[in-house]
Amino acid sequence: MYQLFNLFQVIQLYPRENVLKNTLLVLIMVCLGFIGLSRLMSPNLFKIVFRDFWSSKFYNESFSNSEIISPAAHVLLSLNLFISLNICMIAVLQDSIELERLASRVFLMLFFFFLIQQAGFRLSSFFLQNPGLRKNMSVITHQIWNFLGLVILLLALFILLNEQHSQVIKYIIYFALFLLPFTRIVKGLIYAKSNNYDWLYIILYLCTLEILPLVVLGKIFRELF
Repeated sequence: MYQLFNLFQVIQLYPRENVLKNTLLVLIMVCLGFIGLSRLMSPNLFKIVFRDFWSSKFYNESFSNSEIISPAAHVLLSLNLFISLNICMIAVLQDSIELERLASRVFLMLFFFFLIQQAGFRLSSFFLQNPGLRKNMSVITHQIWNFLGLVILLLALFILLNEQHSQVIKYIIYFALFLLPFTRIVKGLIYAKSNNYDWLYIILYLCTLEILPLVVLGKIFRELF
C-alpha cells in the first residue's frame, strides 16, 4: 500500500494533462494484478474462460476441480471487469464534463448496472422458489463477465496507449458494452428453452428484469452525459 501511495505521488509530478492517463494506467496495472492472482488460483484460467464464454452448458457439478474457476478468482475477475469498464468510460467521455463529476457518475452508473445484473435473476429465483435458476444464471453471468472483462481490459489499454486510433477503439468499447447484456439474454434464452420454461414467463422476465432496467439506465446515461 505504501508503494502504491508513492506511485500516485510521483504521478502528481507530471503535467496535469498526463495525470489522468497515468492514473488510469496504474488502475490497469491493478487489474493485471487481479488477473495474475486469478491465474495462480486457477492454472487453466484462460482456457476455461474462453471455453465457458462460447459454451451452451451452464451449471454442472460434474466438472473436475481443474475445469472450474475458484470462487475467489471469480471475485477478482469481476473486480477487473468493473475497474476496466470505469477506465474505458472515463477515457471515452473525458472531454464531456468535468473530471471529478465524470468519475463519480460513471462509477454510480456501472455500480447500478452490476447490481441489476446480479439482483434480477436472484429475485426471480426467490419468488419462483427455483434455486436452479439462480445457480444457472449466476454461472451464465460469470461466463460473460470473465471473458468480456479480459477483452475490455485490453481495450482500456489500447485506448490509453494508441490515441491515433482512439475513435475506432471507442466504437469497439461501445460494442463490448452492448455484448454484456445482449450475450446474457441470448444465453439465458438458451437455458430457459432447454429447461422448457413457458414463453410467457420468459418474456415477462426479460421485459421486467433485464430490458426495462437497461432502458432506464440508458435514459439516465443520456441525461448525465
